[in-house]
Amino acid sequence: MKIIITLLLSLFALTSCVTEPEYSGDELEARSLKAWMKKNHPELVGNYQENGGYYVEVLKWGDSTAAADAADAENDLGGQAIMDQDTCWVYYNFTGYNLDGSVFSTRDEIIARMQATYSDRTHYVPYGNYCGKEEYYAIVEGSYLASRNKITLSEEYVANNADICQGTELMLRKGSKVRLYMTSTIGYTSNGSSAEGGYEGQYSLDANVPMILDMEVMRVVKNPADVELDMVEQLIKQSNESSEQTQWHQIENTEDSDSDTGEEENTDTSATNPEDGDSTTTEEKKYHEGIYYNNTFKPEEEYAHLKYARPDFAGIGNPYIDTQRYADMAAFDKKLWEILDKKFEKMINKTSEADAKEVTEDNAAIIWYVGRFLDGFIFDTNIAEVRKLAFNEDGSEDEYSSGETSISYSVSSNKDEYINAWALAIPKLRYGRWGAIITTSGYAYGTSGVSGGTSSTSSSSTAAYNSLANLYNYYSMMGSAYYNPYSYYNYYNYYGGYTNYYNYEETTSTIETEIPPYAPLVFYIFIEPTE
Repeated sequence: MKIIITLLLSLFALTSCVTEPEYSGDELEARSLKAWMKKNHPELVGNYQENGGYYVEVLKWGDSTAAADAADAENDLGGQAIMDQDTCWVYYNFTGYNLDGSVFSTRDEIIARMQATYSDRTHYVPYGNYCGKEEYYAIVEGSYLASRNKITLSEEYVANNADICQGTELMLRKGSKVRLYMTSTIGYTSNGSSAEGGYEGQYSLDANVPMILDMEVMRVVKNPADVELDMVEQLIKQSNESSEQTQWHQIENTEDSDSDTGEEENTDTSATNPEDGDSTTTEEKKYHEGIYYNNTFKPEEEYAHLKYARPDFAGIGNPYIDTQRYADMAAFDKKLWEILDKKFEKMINKTSEADAKEVTEDNAAIIWYVGRFLDGFIFDTNIAEVRKLAFNEDGSEDEYSSGETSISYSVSSNKDEYINAWALAIPKLRYGRWGAIITTSGYAYGTSGVSGGTSSTSSSSTAAYNSLANLYNYYSMMGSAYYNPYSYYNYYNYYGGYTNYYNYEETTSTIETEIPPYAPLVFYIFIEPTE
């Protein structure tokens, strides 16, 4: 008996020394994701990617034969694989989910409408992200890893998805769409994610939890700066060719303006001088590349000359068609010009072009403007009626006109407050007239753009309400043939009389439209007359 007890004690001592293995937070998250995948998507367990530790579901393979955009044949990479490029920019459409399927971020307009997070102020287009060999990324690391590495798929998965998969190795390219299941280590790390600016879902992503990311490659280019320059020059060429005389002009590049903008000048000395409108060569002059102005712009007559050169991405349509308010961009523009004509008709300077006074760098100009992307989307304006048109704001004429503010602008005083394009082009415009500016991002918001956001304002108020005595007295009076006048007094006192109050708070959210990196812009500008 003593021997048995001794053996039991020895065994207890041995087992008591065995401890559970310790895992880091990242390891526990990876193990929980693996368990979740085995339970919910066992068919994807074989599609585990060692480099990054994530799982892949293929939704679209992509087209390796896709041709480059004809307008940017030298710069557009068509269906070439992303990972084969030393340096490139990739434009993604993406939607992020929690593991329960709740959306926390999307750039897809259809999904935003389904989530009831859609905003007329949000420009639902793919996001451009550098994706070269050097590890630099602005979205999430998982999208970079999936783009820069071969995605390996299990033979069983390929066999079961033969209608999509073209082999066991996938290299992302234009048209590819995948769903990534990843931990926060290659997602949004310890911060989680709470998108804004109209790109948010109904929920936010908690910190240190796995996530799902749908990403679709819309376009791959070598250099986005060259793409936007091609777009602007194509638009200017198309517009000038459709008019009887040249209306868009480049701006002469002086030494002072060189130092102001840091932009490279057009040094092609054999180029035609856009100011002259003829074939005169200008060996002694240089011009800013990618910025043009038009000081004879007439919106009500010439909107057709601003046909947008082409959409940025295949499958991304007119930004105002889906609102079901306008059949196409021409219908939207027609309404826009009617509004502008009505608002500024009495301020138009009727003098001849030669007699119209030009703005100078030192004198202030009172400015009203409409800012648009090249697909026609209005990203900003200080004209209330245009805000109502473009952003579908409700309210009476007094309500939506309140708060609009003109801008007092002079180059000498306000140059640093606004984009360089204004400093270069506004002194070329005229008082009491419309003008227009088309510019590449080099003279606007550059390689960083402007992040979209959501700002909220709250207002509170106190109001009196009638107590339950109202209800009781009503029924007492209407339901009894022998109404007792004293019942009113009794109920009034019993329920505290009518001195009850309640507080309510109203919150209004406003979307600030995102301006993506390398985004060319169009401005329609009206400058009030000086007298």
